[in-house]
Amino acid sequence: MKRILFATLILFAHSGCSNNTPVNSNIPYAIVSFAIDVAVSGADNELREGMLGNSKIYTTTHPATLSTSFGRYGYSGVVVVRAYDDRLYAFDICCTNEVDRNIALESDGFFLKCPKCGSTFEIGNGYGIVNQGPAIQPLKNYKVTGYSGDRYQVSN
Repeated sequence: MKRILFATLILFAHSGCSNNTPVNSNIPYAIVSFAIDVAVSGADNELREGMLGNSKIYTTTHPATLSTSFGRYGYSGVVVVRAYDDRLYAFDICCTNEVDRNIALESDGFFLKCPKCGSTFEIGNGYGIVNQGPAIQPLKNYKVTGYSGDRYQVSN
């Protein structure tokens, strides 16, 4: 009985550990599908390994170079960050307090800030959690999957 209980606890403990598991969000669903190249000579080289805390925002007006003809950039746009653990994470840049696709969060170092309500979200840790402000929900996150060397697909 103790072995079964132990195995069950281990299973549950590891079932929610993926950094790319989308969380429930109040941000409406919108397709996310674009590719980035983080090689030293790539268009997104500021996101290469070792560039901790760097981020880049992608929108329809500022698309990813590899995906200009077919890229889909979420509800308000997508920020990709090289987090403190040297992994890539992606979040929608719509404030979870305002929920308005026309009010995009702005980069403020390791944080994103809402220009309307002032909420700030920490992205350098890979979680998109609220740091300050009236917002209470974390940012909507998306999957980042490596597919060829220094190339990654961002999707939902």
